[in-house]
Amino acid sequence: MKTQPLPFLLALVVFFASCSKTPAVFPPSGEPVSPPAEEEISLPDVPALFAGASVVGSVQSSATKSLVNGVSYTAISCTLTSGLKENVFIVAADLNSGKLALRTALPYNSTVTPQGAWTLQSLSDMSYYLELIGHDPIAMINADFWNTSTFIPRGPVHCQGTVVWSVFEPNGSSQQGISFVGWSKTAGFDILPSSEYESKASSFTEVTGSGVFLVNDGKAVDNSSVSLARHPRTAIGYSEKGVVFFFCVDGRDEGVSEGMTYDEMGSIFVALGCKEAVNLDGGGSTQMLVRDPQTLATSLVNKPSDQKPRAVVNGWTLYLAE
Repeated sequence: MKTQPLPFLLALVVFFASCSKTPAVFPPSGEPVSPPAEEEISLPDVPALFAGASVVGSVQSSATKSLVNGVSYTAISCTLTSGLKENVFIVAADLNSGKLALRTALPYNSTVTPQGAWTLQSLSDMSYYLELIGHDPIAMINADFWNTSTFIPRGPVHCQGTVVWSVFEPNGSSQQGISFVGWSKTAGFDILPSSEYESKASSFTEVTGSGVFLVNDGKAVDNSSVSLARHPRTAIGYSEKGVVFFFCVDGRDEGVSEGMTYDEMGSIFVALGCKEAVNLDGGGSTQMLVRDPQTLATSLVNKPSDQKPRAVVNGWTLYLAE
């Protein structure tokens, strides 16, 4: 029998020794490894802050639920110090996480500059077209006013970096076409007067026009000389900490929800800790959509004064960008 070389025998010993060891198993016991838990984002206590607003007399009911991490939805029934009852709906979103994004919603999700009259569409229909491209709305509100003859919006429109419209068309009432709301990943969120649009427009991928300031530099704006009218209202604001608030209040429903004045909304946005807040289109246009975190169904949460959702020119949408 031929003797094997010593190195060969040593190699065999090492090989069989290694085979006798219990192989490493990952994960242990074959169990799947869960990803690290996402840190829960702390949001403002909307019911408590709302109840502290100077115009709020008492809160009959409030309910808050998380829509996704960093976004809450609150429905409130209250009585103002004036004695009038209100149903208010507020979405708070912390945009610091990097996963949340805002975008302009448009009819049929079309960014083609219209020739002639613009198209109007309800938020529910706009939501459908956003879902087709994977931008499933977490929450939506209506945005700008428009010319009721031509449907042209009163302010500029940017959507996903496309400048769809860059004109302000005030309606002569000093309440429309006088400001704009803008957002981009790099520039963040801001609300500015129309006079700053030309110099700041390129900073924002998303823009809609807006109306009177309700809060400026953390202080409520006195709009009593502009209008004391009480209507269903839609508004938007943001805090120094980067939390954006969608706001709407039902109105024209006597004894149930009467609607608010500009100054009443300003008081509430100050209580929420907002640096800036602005009025959007209201009346029959006021509407808010919210996606249920369990069923993933998107539905209207307020009660439009037209008794059905009105077709509007654009809206603001909150969605997950990842």
